[in-house]
Amino acid sequence: MLKVFGSKMCPDCIEMQKAFDEEKIAYEYHDITANLQDLKAFLRLRDSTPIFEEARKNGMIGIPVVQAPDGSWTFEWQKFTSDPTKKSSCTDGVCGISKSN
Repeated sequence: MLKVFGSKMCPDCIEMQKAFDEEKIAYEYHDITANLQDLKAFLRLRDSTPIFEEARKNGMIGIPVVQAPDGSWTFEWQKFTSDPTKKSSCTDGVCGISKSN
């Protein structure tokens, strides 16, 4: 099962959830804006995992992020769907939320 960190306030996260639900993709969702434990777990991950370097540098949050069954983390949630070439509707940088928001 996939593990996901996201937020109900993030357009990319909403889009990912909709796609996963429509395709009946099993995932465990951790909403970092609804649960302090999930936020703390995400921040530990974000502060210690190299894939977040660009997000941190550019003032981005870094969600949605998906942990694959092999334990690796990716921002490319589309690769778990039937259309891995699908583009996110939000084009404001890594994982959707810019530092200006």
